[in-house]
Amino acid sequence: MDAHVHLYDYGYWPEKWFDFVAAKWSAERPGRQPSEIREKIEAGMADPGAVNLLGQMDEVGIDVAVVLALDWEIGMGEPAAVPIEQVHADYEAVASSSNGRVVVFAGLDPRRPNASELMAGLIERGVIRGLKLYPPSGFYPFDERAAPLLELCQSAELPVVFHTGGTIGLLSPRFANPLYIQDVQANFPALTVWLAHAGAQWWWEEAVAVAANGIRTYLELSSWQDVAFHHEERFIAMLDDARRKLGVERLIFGSDHFSGTRVRGTASLQAWYRWWEELPKRADDCGYSFSEAEVDAILGGNASACLGL
Repeated sequence: MDAHVHLYDYGYWPEKWFDFVAAKWSAERPGRQPSEIREKIEAGMADPGAVNLLGQMDEVGIDVAVVLALDWEIGMGEPAAVPIEQVHADYEAVASSSNGRVVVFAGLDPRRPNASELMAGLIERGVIRGLKLYPPSGFYPFDERAAPLLELCQSAELPVVFHTGGTIGLLSPRFANPLYIQDVQANFPALTVWLAHAGAQWWWEEAVAVAANGIRTYLELSSWQDVAFHHEERFIAMLDDARRKLGVERLIFGSDHFSGTRVRGTASLQAWYRWWEELPKRADDCGYSFSEAEVDAILGGNASACLGL
């Protein structure tokens, strides 16, 4: 199971996101103008109905993907072309037609006036399996406006995923330090929490410490690809330390994969998944030990158990 995937279709995000990315990417190649690539970016990300996603999962060997919705309208100060209600309806339709292969989490900014009403309706319909919150949009995890959403999820026994670590330049990473999750743990002791990205790549130690502070807090391990690929022994030592402090049962594989035809692509997803499949040998080469059973747990068993799949 890949516990961190994004599914995009035209109009889901504010135009400002694409303008920013086009400006950033064009600046990396002298002489290229943002207008030359702006439309190509969105076209390359779109995957209506998750057709690409399901094909990529088949190619890599991933049985189930957890699709996390994103609500950036308030954080970016601009509405998206597609209302957030329609985004969730689209995701529910994908999940319902996927024969259990796509699991979807809601994504709502708690500052929306109707956020609690929307979440309650999603829970009642029974397709959504959790909630993704994105603090870098401009709120702390312990913001009192988030409390009704957290209470709904705690009551429904649904996990809440908090983005932790770095983010796009339009938003504010200071809100994404895992330490702020400790207030959530204290106020909602029965809530299951996933730390998306495990603080990547600024706050690993904080993420491990916060996860160890609670009994229902998990580390989701996407966005550590660069460290694993280029500093393998260091990353394996980090995993060994997290396993010692949390137990392997609270480590969850994720990729932060986008399924569009021109974003990262199947090869990057496959490389990350294969790295984990090969962890027992890689660890042995570095003087550590991870069993096949432990890797199986990280690659799906832990998330499946957490979601009751």
